[in-house]
Amino acid sequence: MHNNSNSTFALIKNLVPRQHLQQWKPAEPTTSNKKPLIKWFYFFRSTPEHLPVRVSNIAYKDYDPGTGNKILNNYMILREIGRGMHGKVKLAQDLDTGELVAIKVVDKQSRKRQLGYGPLRKSRDTDGEQRIRREIAILQKCAHPHVVRLQEVIDDYSSKKIYMVLEYMEGGEIVWRTPDDEPVLSVSQARQIFRDLVSGLDYIHYQGIIHRDIKPSNLLYTKDNKNVKISDFGVSYFNERLAGPNAHYDDNIEKDLEETAGTPAFFAPELCSPQHLWKITKAIDVWAAGVTLYCLLYGQCPFTAASEYELFEVILNTPLVFPDATQVGFETSDDLKDLLSKLLEKDPEKRITLDQVKRHPWVIEDLRHPSAWRKEADPKKY
Repeated sequence: MHNNSNSTFALIKNLVPRQHLQQWKPAEPTTSNKKPLIKWFYFFRSTPEHLPVRVSNIAYKDYDPGTGNKILNNYMILREIGRGMHGKVKLAQDLDTGELVAIKVVDKQSRKRQLGYGPLRKSRDTDGEQRIRREIAILQKCAHPHVVRLQEVIDDYSSKKIYMVLEYMEGGEIVWRTPDDEPVLSVSQARQIFRDLVSGLDYIHYQGIIHRDIKPSNLLYTKDNKNVKISDFGVSYFNERLAGPNAHYDDNIEKDLEETAGTPAFFAPELCSPQHLWKITKAIDVWAAGVTLYCLLYGQCPFTAASEYELFEVILNTPLVFPDATQVGFETSDDLKDLLSKLLEKDPEKRITLDQVKRHPWVIEDLRHPSAWRKEADPKKY
């Protein structure tokens, strides 16, 4: 990057153990004579062996004079591709490999959570740094073909931001409805997306994780639009008591469970009840998966209202209704009605389990070898 780049890196080499230096190096030098924006360095720390997530405590910032693009360590920032309440997402290119990645940029400073209508309670987790560190710890546990992969964390103690380098899902979010709320996916496409969701969701549940924000916008396509992966674990919850016998365990994950995290239209009835009639369990993700499937098939949510308070009443008390064939372009089969009714069972203790979902006739309808798919979707395999 600059004439003093080599000397800076030489200093880092003297400070940082060699095994960590092999995981990171500065971008190739450029002809720029300007000083770098930031040169900070601290020690690397190791990560669990089963998940090779690189963790760098150096945020080295520069820019490329040819393109004017900013550079963060060995990543060239190309453009912003997303923005939400908790941060921004940038498309970047790894200067070593040429691989495209998505970098989630999150402020460490506290942010107030925006509350909506109805009996939403203020979250105890209002600190941005606490939230992002929990998300990082959860993603470090996950290695599955239907869960977005965390590749690197850049966490400079002197910086006000944390950077999560994620695999870039080039296919983007699933487009499931038109501006007029009409469905755009075929039944077979919705079924395949749902199978991928069930496989990934069963895996994270086996790891002791409740996602708490399953919805179409958190399902991302790969480049060829053939596979779907679960993303955005920003409000997820972990408890080792929920995990399977061989799950990856990390006692650094903060275990606070705030019942109202997530998106209200996808809330399970147990999240809407002011009397707390039911415990909060993995079943809230199963309900959200049911709402998601309904959206993918019909281009609309099963339960809607003008305000969150009214929405909670609808979710708690309104029976499930299926759209007419003239409205959505296909007749809802008895098997599909059965599946959706069991996914959207208001009593979580009676709601269908993911293991039962993987054996449901509608889910496996077009599979030549259902048992082979169930074997591939077994969370103990990963």
